[in-house]
Amino acid sequence: MNSEFTPRFSLSYQDRLVINNIAYKRRRRLPHGYILERVDDPDVVETFTDRDLLLASSRPDFRFERSAFAEGKAYAGSNSVDGLVSWIPEEQQEEVLWRTRFCEELEKEIIAKNASLSDASLKRIGPVIAQRLHDEELKRTAKRNAEGEVIRPKAGDQVPGRRKEPSPRTLRKWRKWHLEGGGRAIALRNRRFRSGNRVTERLGLPERQILHRFSVMYMSESRPTKRDIYRLMKAHIVDEENPKRLAAGEKPLRVPSYERLVAEINSFPEFDTYACRHGLDAAKKRFAMVQNGVDVERPLQRVEIDEWRVNLQTLCVDLGILDKLSDKLKSEIATARPWLCAALDSASRVCLGFKLGLTPTADLAMDTLEMVVTPKAPFALASGALSRDDFYGSPERIVHDQGAAFLSLRFRRAIIDLEADAEAPPAGIPALRGRIERFFRTAGVQALCPFTGRTFESVAAKGDYDPVARISLTLPELCDVITRWVLDIYHNTAHAGLKGETPANCWKRLVKAYGIIPAPDRHRRRAVFGVQRDCCLTPKGVGLFGLFFNSRELQEFRRRRGDVTLEVRMSHMDLGHVSVRLDDGGWLAVPNVRPGFDDVPFRVWCDAEADLRRRFKAEAAVADDIVAKAVKGAWELGRTAAARVSILSTRPSTEELDYAQKELGYGFGRPARLADGAAPLAGNLLKTSIPTGTGDGAVPSTVAPKAKARSFKITD
Repeated sequence: MNSEFTPRFSLSYQDRLVINNIAYKRRRRLPHGYILERVDDPDVVETFTDRDLLLASSRPDFRFERSAFAEGKAYAGSNSVDGLVSWIPEEQQEEVLWRTRFCEELEKEIIAKNASLSDASLKRIGPVIAQRLHDEELKRTAKRNAEGEVIRPKAGDQVPGRRKEPSPRTLRKWRKWHLEGGGRAIALRNRRFRSGNRVTERLGLPERQILHRFSVMYMSESRPTKRDIYRLMKAHIVDEENPKRLAAGEKPLRVPSYERLVAEINSFPEFDTYACRHGLDAAKKRFAMVQNGVDVERPLQRVEIDEWRVNLQTLCVDLGILDKLSDKLKSEIATARPWLCAALDSASRVCLGFKLGLTPTADLAMDTLEMVVTPKAPFALASGALSRDDFYGSPERIVHDQGAAFLSLRFRRAIIDLEADAEAPPAGIPALRGRIERFFRTAGVQALCPFTGRTFESVAAKGDYDPVARISLTLPELCDVITRWVLDIYHNTAHAGLKGETPANCWKRLVKAYGIIPAPDRHRRRAVFGVQRDCCLTPKGVGLFGLFFNSRELQEFRRRRGDVTLEVRMSHMDLGHVSVRLDDGGWLAVPNVRPGFDDVPFRVWCDAEADLRRRFKAEAAVADDIVAKAVKGAWELGRTAAARVSILSTRPSTEELDYAQKELGYGFGRPARLADGAAPLAGNLLKTSIPTGTGDGAVPSTVAPKAKARSFKITD
């Protein structure tokens, strides 16, 4: 069986090879390879087989320079980069090749004893060689018929003339260059590219000093033009310097030309000039090296999250809609500079969630991260969007900046509990999060524009507005526009970064190909993103905001420990369950005794409770069907409530929760009962999500407080 054939390289002692960024030259030939020595350290030698050289030649860092150490190569290489004719300007390449052919023909004539280097012989043979080359050129460029035969020019056709032959002195000079360059064509390059006086300075020292001083003035934040600088310099020399010199009996200074000033300004590094005129950050952005970006292929493989300050007034002015708004809304927009926190999937460019807040806090970041793992279909319907929002799941990696909100303990803890990796690129380099930065720029330009007419028309249509009066909106309704832009416009518009595919279609294609990690269930989300409260355990369970959460397991714990104060964790986006921490360090999911509160946000219940207080403040108890109708009515109050729930950051603070706990539920009671067969969804579901220690901590009191008769009275 024949073995695999390996070609053998023929290397001379003057060749140079670069392997793994190390330059080598030949030391000795072996039967199946070479011994090569390093160029920078000849005492260090390495052995390369023919197979090693073949594999090395296929790598991108391999270089081979033939006759690199030959004297003629060094001489000829000074006329071009790497001694190649291809590197010189095209208009000079044809002349170099013609000179090379002329010298080669002359050598043939000298070898054949038909010419010598005397003036008489060169004058005689020069025109002959020039005509011979001209005939070859005409034959090469002549028109041919279908059979490839040359079409002879007809009478009156213009025939290009031949090149002028060189004089004997020039021809001897060409021959010398050709021989010293080892017969290389680049050695015959015209030396005019080195012409010009680069040494003598035609301006004196005083003129050069003034020229430099005014050139530096161009590098100013005021950004003067070069023509303005020239006028200032000329006025300074003519009106100030020269009168002083004439009075002192000295020779007046010459005014440098405008072109000389421009050349002096252009001699400064472009980066320095731009940094002085536009700022260092702008210069870094302008001269930053553009790379391919991150390499992602799966949905939710990399999620970028960042904050952007929205200038609603600027957007409204740019879009020409500010004059259509009411004076109250104009004042609200002028003073409000909300922050938009958004999360973007790097692979599909889908916006996984966004929230608006007045300040860039950890709560805003937590709300946005919660939207990444939360189904958002109800929010899309509430905002009036025509497209569904099915973009959610468990992220693999979350990339954020060095902001205080993202470096907070709560946010970093949430990423760990979601079992995702966190990445925080260096501050001041937004290009490392280029996709979310580009999303913010697109949102700033396009968000309100597509929906201006449609949004205003729908708001005017739903109310009893005077058609002559100006349209009146609220700030949350403007936020509704952003929701509809993301879902209906951005997700369904061809994206250049996706080669024309829309983000929504890209998400569907990638999910079909790779799948996504399921989002955490509602109980795990409550453990990660929930708000913590302390509540007293009673026969009704634990009470929050006029609602009670109870289960058989919780009552069994009460029979063992009594009416103690327990740590409760609730989700402000779901009042269907709460998590109660028992004394053994475990967490118990406890359902709401009132049905229909799954996925009901805290803000909606506040509106519904306020409505109940107005209508039934004199009654002692409220039926479940009345509560359900009130909650449903709160959901249908209008776009304002829907927008507030969907993208405005609604995470309640401790003060708001304390106030709500005092105000809500006064005068409304409900007999404590458990539904038939009621049981907690799972015992200790959150035990692995929030690890807690047990041991010598304080034990809750097991002594039940003495019951007291209480009565409530609500008066106007």
